[in-house]
Amino acid sequence: MVRLTRRSGFTLIELLVVIAIIAILIGLLVPAVQKVREAAARSQCQNNLKQITLASHNYHETYKKLPPGMVTGSYLGTLAFLLPYVEQTPLYNQLVAAGVNFKVGPPISGAWWGSGTVQALARNQPPIFLCPSDNADTRTGEWAYVYAGTNTYTLTGGYFTSAPFGRTNYASNAGGIGSVPGDTFWGPLCGPFYQDSQTTMVAVRDGTSNTIFFGEYVGDNTYGTGINGTAVPGGISATWMGAHNVATAWNLIAPAQTVADANAGKGFQWFTFSGKHTGLVQFGYGDGSVRGLRFFDGPTTNFYTPSWYAYQYYAGMRDGGVIAPDLID
Repeated sequence: MVRLTRRSGFTLIELLVVIAIIAILIGLLVPAVQKVREAAARSQCQNNLKQITLASHNYHETYKKLPPGMVTGSYLGTLAFLLPYVEQTPLYNQLVAAGVNFKVGPPISGAWWGSGTVQALARNQPPIFLCPSDNADTRTGEWAYVYAGTNTYTLTGGYFTSAPFGRTNYASNAGGIGSVPGDTFWGPLCGPFYQDSQTTMVAVRDGTSNTIFFGEYVGDNTYGTGINGTAVPGGISATWMGAHNVATAWNLIAPAQTVADANAGKGFQWFTFSGKHTGLVQFGYGDGSVRGLRFFDGPTTNFYTPSWYAYQYYAGMRDGGVIAPDLID
């Protein structure tokens, strides 16, 4: 009996067609995977902001006031006061045992970085203080403190270089430029968290749903690999232990997309809220909701525009301004 067989196979053209189809499918799949990852990261970031905002409510329930934006002398920031309310009670107790004074109001001497024991504790990294879309915990330098003072009309900051303190991507809201009593323009635009603040919920006269409590913070002109693929210099992020309440006077500026812009001081800066999510920065409002505001400026600030005022009204707790959300939402 004679058996005939025929071997099957691909011609070169068929093989090239199959490879081309696979390449197209991979090309479609990769962006989809990236979008899913970003959606998951944004959702996690939203949850972090929500939990931090609710922690400030729990603090208020205990002490009948919100935690301060910063404490004079010790330079403790808002997040340090919230440790017991974000499942970090053991760390909080260790800080108290090490001599950290969580009393609000001046005068308090002894900055937290003056003690080696406290410095060691400040190297802990609570996961809730990090946004998964950023790399704050892997940068080489960080800000020890950034705060809006009282009657200073400015934002003050100080930093360490290559100090391994725990980082944060979230900051409390000082409003326009913090507390400026008697100033008819900036005074009403004050946010809930400023130097030695002891704000009550009653003092948030614009309503908690209209007032920002916490927002995302990237740091000093840092975007890793920029939107257009170029490496943008930077690297400084914030410490959760240090005072960190950010003013809103300098607006929401977009990230630098070129090295030239970054070197010119344009793009993300240490004095503005900022985020790594595409096109927007997420904020936790006083009612516990989390909403995103889009970058409505370029890489530099445009003062006193309609969108600038809308942002200030969201940040201020007693301005009584009419918010036009379509300008920045």
